[in-house]
Amino acid sequence: MSKYVRRTRFNTTPQGPGMASLIIKGVFVSIIASLVCTLFLSLISLVTENTYIDNYMQYVMVGVTMVSIFIGSVYATQKASSRGMVIGIMIGFIYVLISVGIGMEMSQESISPFVLANKVIAGIAVGILGGIVGVNL
Repeated sequence: MSKYVRRTRFNTTPQGPGMASLIIKGVFVSIIASLVCTLFLSLISLVTENTYIDNYMQYVMVGVTMVSIFIGSVYATQKASSRGMVIGIMIGFIYVLISVGIGMEMSQESISPFVLANKVIAGIAVGILGGIVGVNL
């Protein structure tokens, strides 16, 4: 007589960390990377008397922001090994909201909807790219 084996309907293998915790870790890594790069750039700006750096600091900071979102997305999706685009989108979106909120609070100026949409779209695009790269590493 054969032995009866009960099958489960769903995969019951243990899962890794939850998606929400990975998104929070990714945003945290992005903020830390941004702070380290900003500190490094400010030290370079203080040490050198070159006005070339000061003239292009706005563009350099946009690059630092994009690289930070990319690093955070890669970090989080490496741990997840799936759903890279979703995690990357959320990391990019949350990071942009945090950075715009801090910037508005510090400067006491409002931001135009076009500029906000541009920053959100760029952050989401870099987050997707980092998520795809992180899943495939």
